[in-house]
Amino acid sequence: MDLKGQKVLVVGLGKSGAAAARLCLLRGALVTATDTAPAPAGAAGLAEMGARLSLGGHSQEDFASAGVIVLSPGVDHRLPEIQQAQARGALVMGELELGYRFLQAPAVMITGTNGKTTVTTLVGLMLEAAGLKVFSGGNLGTPLCELVAGPQDLDWAVLEVSSFQTDTAHELRPRVAVILNITPDHLDRYGSFDDYARSKYRLLAKQAENDVAILCADDPQVASRLHLAPARVWPYGAAGPRRPGGWLAGDGLMLNLDGPDDLGLGAAKSKLVGGFNRLNLLAASLASCACGAPPTAVQAVIDGFGGLGHRVQWVASIAGVDYYDDSKGTNVGAVQAALTALMRPTVLLLGGRDKEGRFADLKPQLATVTTALCFGEAGPSIHGQIKGLVNSEVVGDLPAAVRRAKALAAPGQAVLLSPGCASFDAYTGYAQRGGHFQALVREEAPRG
Repeated sequence: MDLKGQKVLVVGLGKSGAAAARLCLLRGALVTATDTAPAPAGAAGLAEMGARLSLGGHSQEDFASAGVIVLSPGVDHRLPEIQQAQARGALVMGELELGYRFLQAPAVMITGTNGKTTVTTLVGLMLEAAGLKVFSGGNLGTPLCELVAGPQDLDWAVLEVSSFQTDTAHELRPRVAVILNITPDHLDRYGSFDDYARSKYRLLAKQAENDVAILCADDPQVASRLHLAPARVWPYGAAGPRRPGGWLAGDGLMLNLDGPDDLGLGAAKSKLVGGFNRLNLLAASLASCACGAPPTAVQAVIDGFGGLGHRVQWVASIAGVDYYDDSKGTNVGAVQAALTALMRPTVLLLGGRDKEGRFADLKPQLATVTTALCFGEAGPSIHGQIKGLVNSEVVGDLPAAVRRAKALAAPGQAVLLSPGCASFDAYTGYAQRGGHFQALVREEAPRG
């Protein structure tokens, strides 16, 4: 892609947008960078590199004059000014798509409503354990545009991909693609659940027959679309055998890599809790082996990986009660997975900023919940959806929820923060919310 002399508008100056702007400047583009915030952190240094800044709002003239418009993931591509620019012929793409056009290495791309950060991290570690040079990033950590702005000494790029990024994808071609699950999420941004599911499946659109699509056959939405994949499909799930593909056998992970023999790996030493994490390990193992990683390297990572923060993360045991931080659980499907993983009497903390989640769908998993404490902006709405399904209370905020959970939980039970909502009513992100929860839990420890 030749950007020299092109008028490029970068919309949104968070980490991804700023990286896209820098890449375009380095490639000789005439860059205007815009954000609704008056002083976004990502704007620092762009003017010195030659960008024109348009801050504190968007100018119609900027959209009308740009030949290429690059969107940060948080920017809705359906905004009228973006749709109008696209209608007149402007090329509209996301930061990941822009970075991909300059990527020199083959890519593994992982999407799904839940689990994609864990699987992306696992695949990166497994390929590194195999002695390969790996970049792990995308929706996770370092933006792809930041990588391709410099030298690329890589064997594989391992990319976490969100639906917001596939919305604006045109040329993404993962040599190995993984779709973990599709459950309702971001319905405040999509017209329907089907629109959201179709966005996820766009990840596969440009694959070729010799590429691999690793798809969870246990997920109804993924399974119903297996026939849409143009690549070789390796389905996986709890039951098997699946040849090619993968399945679980007790504590074993069974893989068939489109050949005559099955490969057995063990998950008995894994520190990841819950059946959904067994499937995450299986998906990561299949993807890594598809990239050429030997079984010994894959097994070493399975045995040694301790998990990621804010994902059913054990925090402390206080007076016989275990506290778990699942602040990353920002949708109903994640809450279902966390409760299934614990499978014990639990005081559940739900709340934050509503993403139009259907909390009544928690009914089967609420059998283990002794009390649901509903906090934040969405607290009253969540309470209204589940009050006939479980003992439920509305509390004002997260500190109030932790105090009430401390009073309610009995020895042998768990307290689980798995909010099922975004954090932006009170926090900058799920990590800040999870860190506050952990601090509150430790403050609640008995004092001698």
